[in-house]
Amino acid sequence: MSYFASPGGLEAWQEEYAQDFSQSLARVSRKCRLVILFSIGLVAAIEISNRLSINVLLPDLQGNVAASSDDVSWLIILYNLGFLCSLAVSYWMTRVLGSRRHLLYSIALYATGAIGCFCSAHSLTWLLISRVIMGFGGGAFLVRAVVLVRLMFPGKDRVFAATWLYVELYSFAVVYPPAMGWISDTLHWNYAFLLDFPFLAVGASLIWKFVPRKHHYLRSEKSYVDAWGAGLLIAALGSMQIALSRGERDLWLQSPLIVCFLLVALVCFVSFLWWDWRPQNPAPVLHLRTIWRQAQMRASLSIITVVGAMLGASLFVLPQYLRNVQDYSAAQTGGFVAAYTAGLGIGMIIALRYVLPRLGGIGLVALGTSMMCAVCVNFIYIFTPTTPTWLLALSAFLQGTSLAQLLLGASNVSTSQATLTNQNDVSTGYFFVRQLGNTLGVSAATVMFDHRQTLHSARLIDVANRFDPTLQSTLSQYSSLIARNGGATANPTLGAIQIFQSNVITQSRLLSYIDIYLGLAVLSAVVLCLLFVSRTKDASSRIHFDFHLW
Repeated sequence: MSYFASPGGLEAWQEEYAQDFSQSLARVSRKCRLVILFSIGLVAAIEISNRLSINVLLPDLQGNVAASSDDVSWLIILYNLGFLCSLAVSYWMTRVLGSRRHLLYSIALYATGAIGCFCSAHSLTWLLISRVIMGFGGGAFLVRAVVLVRLMFPGKDRVFAATWLYVELYSFAVVYPPAMGWISDTLHWNYAFLLDFPFLAVGASLIWKFVPRKHHYLRSEKSYVDAWGAGLLIAALGSMQIALSRGERDLWLQSPLIVCFLLVALVCFVSFLWWDWRPQNPAPVLHLRTIWRQAQMRASLSIITVVGAMLGASLFVLPQYLRNVQDYSAAQTGGFVAAYTAGLGIGMIIALRYVLPRLGGIGLVALGTSMMCAVCVNFIYIFTPTTPTWLLALSAFLQGTSLAQLLLGASNVSTSQATLTNQNDVSTGYFFVRQLGNTLGVSAATVMFDHRQTLHSARLIDVANRFDPTLQSTLSQYSSLIARNGGATANPTLGAIQIFQSNVITQSRLLSYIDIYLGLAVLSAVVLCLLFVSRTKDASSRIHFDFHLW
């Protein structure tokens, strides 16, 4: 039984992988494949759900660790950095360690980072270190689940396996945010990380029992470890992330430190490209030669990056607005994130089974982009400090549905024509580029928020000074209210000024979040332009059944 077409024209390592995978998969029963799918899907669901839910906890942990909004954004940025590094080396680690040991080591790393987050209730430094460890452990789960579905469930059975995996992933992703928010409200935010451990234990035990003990590597790779490639890539990503995160605060190129990090990132990245591309490298980290041969992947790199940026920025902004402007609790904010996730899951299943077969990947990207632009415009018009709960929940659901079409279409356009022997490399490359865009999106949203909040605060105060009689009347009303209800020790004048300052801060935050959604609407239009530019005759004439999980 073979799961690969004739491997003629492939490189030597691809031919060996094709034969090895065909023989290995033929010995695994369908029931065992479903158990393996469930076990890896379980740990992937926990990682995705935790990654979603951390946005709900940010305002709570910000006060506990005495961090600014810029510092708190590093919890997501550094997690994404670890996630990116793990994605980059995931296939390479699978070839060196074998799928079973790689997954078990990744679970151990992820659990170590979660324990570190639990123990770092009042230390920002240790919390950031723990988030990097969590990201490095969690980066392997999703891409392994995607590759697993594509390799172990050929033909029409792949749609069934993908639907099964969707149900598992989104069942956890809908329940997890309000559950972690409730734990944060009831106990403390760091206790929410303990929720992962029972499921990680079940997933690890199933992987230990059912995943075959198999190495998938060339004989020449047994004694070769591409330490230079991995080191150059990690150094490039780390330097780039530090420069992007600190650039706004340190005035970008005016800071010698930022210039140094940018130069290090550029030199290391160019060196990595040269090193990984060399034919003399028997086991490169990313197999860039293989990825570059995929015409659809080359044409859609910019689309994948922008889509990843939209995903990261939108998911970062919405919980911040709910906590800092609307003043919802962590559990209530988790409910809104659950509505967003429900829209994402339902949209994925509908798109996979009904929309994709009719429109194809390019049509689905166009549909998702149009829907996402409309949703962003909707948020711009409904965002106020008193927007009704039902309207926000419905808008969050529609945002998830829109992103589902966009993500599934982008995945189909970029990876659906890859042969099975190239699925590991192409899938790893796709998730790497998309997660890099996610990181850039969060960084850009953070920088834009700080810059626009400063601008809006100054303008609001300037407008208030211009309308001095109205301002004085408002302050008098605040002062009278405090004098009546504040007691003998109250200072009505000072209290009135503090209330006014609080209103300015709230309004400046609201306007900043609106500006970010305006930027997302513009990015949606950019994706449409990129889709038109990168559209090829082959991509537009064929419909492929592929899928994207997150």
